Formats: sequence, C-alpha cells, structure tokens
Amino acid sequence: MSTVIPSKPLEAISFFEAHVPVWQAVAVQIGLSATTVTQIDNATKAARTGYENQQSAKFAAKTATQAYNGLVAAMREVGGDGVRTIKAFADSTNNPSVYNLAQIPAPSAATPVAPPTEPTNFRVELTSEGGIMISWKSTGSSGGYYSVRRKLAGAGAFTLIGNTGSKTFVDTTLAQGTTGATYIIQGFRGQTAGKPSEQLTIQFGVAGPGFSVGGGNADEAANSTTVEKTKTVKMAA
Repeated sequence: MSTVIPSKPLEAISFFEAHVPVWQAVAVQIGLSATTVTQIDNATKAARTGYENQQSAKFAAKTATQAYNGLVAAMREVGGDGVRTIKAFADSTNNPSVYNLAQIPAPSAATPVAPPTEPTNFRVELTSEGGIMISWKSTGSSGGYYSVRRKLAGAGAFTLIGNTGSKTFVDTTLAQGTTGATYIIQGFRGQTAGKPSEQLTIQFGVAGPGFSVGGGNADEAANSTTVEKTKTVKMAA
C-alpha cells in the first residue's frame, strides 16, 4: 500500500474523505474513472460507518461492564451476609455439620504465629560507655522478642540477663576484670520458643587492647566453649 495513505485506520478514513470530493471533480484529468471514484467513496463511507458502530459498541460494552460489575458487587454483599449468617449460626449452636449442610468449608483452625528464627551473623562492638553491644540477623513476625542468656568465664550455667524487642542488645552489667563471657540468644513469641543461637564467646584482653569473638555450639548443657571462628576486634582509641 502506498505510504501516501496513513497507516492508522481513522487517519486513513479522514484522508479519503478529504480526497474523494477533489477526485470527483477532476476524475478524468487525474486518470480515474467515475466508477472508480464512486467505489472509493462508498468504501470510505462504509469504513466511517464501521468506525462509528465500533465506537458505539465500545461505549455500550463499557456501560454493560460497569453494570455487570455493579450487579456482581451487589450479589457478593447480599450473599456474603448469608454466608456470615450461616457461620454465626454454626458457631452459636456449636454444630459443625451446618457447614456440610450448607456445602461451604468450615473455618480452618488458627495457625500459631512462629517465633523469630535462629539469630545468626553476630556483630559485636564496644560502646563508648564500656558496654558490649551485640547485634544479629533473624526473621520473624511482629510481637516477637529475644532473650539473652550469659555465662561468665568460669561459671557453670547460663543466666538470663535481659530481653529485647529489637535485634540488638547492650550488656552493661559486665564487672571490671571480667575475662570472658558466652552468650546465647533465642527468639520467643509469647511462650513459644524459637531455635537458640550458637554460643557467642567474647574474651577480653586477648591479643592486646581488644577482645576476640567466637561462635560455638549453642547447646546450654555443653561444657565446652570451643571457638570455631575467632577474630580480634580492636577497641576504639
């Protein structure tokens, strides 16, 4: 097709609507027969009618769709009230067979929200006040918290030293001269406990003015505080 004719349908219709009257007046001079010009005119008028019909149908379809969506919304509202009434009746009569009779599914038992996951990827810093700030990574829903247990060097058991709703805890209770401490951090949601972290062992006065940090097995009953990975972190001047 000649590039003279626009590629867009509506623009092509307008093109022929503008040119047909001109061609009718000078058909012989431009090499067109009257029959050919009439055919073009009829085809152009038919195309214009088709466009108008398409627009009318498009508008009607939009109107029909809006009406349809409104009817479905009304059905959902009325039907939803009916379903809620059935559920309320089954609950008030303590009769689960109501759901079978109504052929609708009974409500599922509520699933307890899981506690925070095992704390990992510890980061230890010495605060300007001389405390030890421990941070970690963990995932869990809102409402969870973390308990922090500590065992000082030479002690036989872990002791709960605090809880926190964030993934950071600052231990400000270490006495001067403490040579080391081991921590276990565990997530909770209510009374439901998550998996405890591995042991986090911190030794003070190791390799000069600093402290070393290591992680071991988090089994509280274990007597060993073997450090699997150790790194030395220098204290700020």
